Amino acid sequence: MTFTPFPTTNEFVEDSVIPCPDGVPQELTVEHWFRKNDVMNHPNAEQFFKPRAGLAKFQVIEEGDDSKKSYKRLHRWRYSPTAAYGNNEVHLHPYKARRISVAEALAIQSLPKEFQLPLDISLTDAFKTVGNGVPFLASLGIAQTILNFLGVNTCDLPLLNSFQQSTTYQRTEHTPTLTLKQRA
Repeated sequence: MTFTPFPTTNEFVEDSVIPCPDGVPQELTVEHWFRKNDVMNHPNAEQFFKPRAGLAKFQVIEEGDDSKKSYKRLHRWRYSPTAAYGNNEVHLHPYKARRISVAEALAIQSLPKEFQLPLDISLTDAFKTVGNGVPFLASLGIAQTILNFLGVNTCDLPLLNSFQQSTTYQRTEHTPTLTLKQRA
C-alpha cells in the first residue's frame, strides 16, 4: 500500500461529502473517529458552543485550515491537532458551521464511544476536561508497554482487558508500535 500525504485544505461546504483519498490511513483521521463513536447520536452530541456572532466567519474558513491562532477547522481526512482547548484555540467542525461538540472532542481523543461526560457540566469545564486528558489509545499503549516491560501478565487485569475489548482498534501497516528495551 502506498502512503498518500494527508490532504491540506478544501473549500468549506456545509454537509458536504468528500471520499477519503486513496492511501490515507483512515484510522488516523477525524472522520474515522466521528463514525466509530457515532458522535451524532452520542449523549454529548448537542453540547457545543453556539455562535452568538461570527457565524459568517465560521463559513469562510476552509476545511483543514489550522494556520490561524484561534479558529482551526479540522479536516475530516486528516489527524486532529492537539485537543488543547482554552488559550483561545477553537476547533471548528470539518463540514458543519459550528465548533465541534463534546462528543466529537471525546472521539478525537480516541475514547470509547461508551464514555460520556455528565450533561450538567458546563461547556467550559467539559472541554477543559477533554483537553487535559491524554488520548486514550496513547495512554493504553503506554500502560501496556510499561506492564509488559515489568513482566506483568495483562491477561490478569480485567479492567485493562475490558478497555482493550471496547476499543476494537485494528492495527495497520501505518500503526506505530512503542517498545521499551532494557538497558544492558
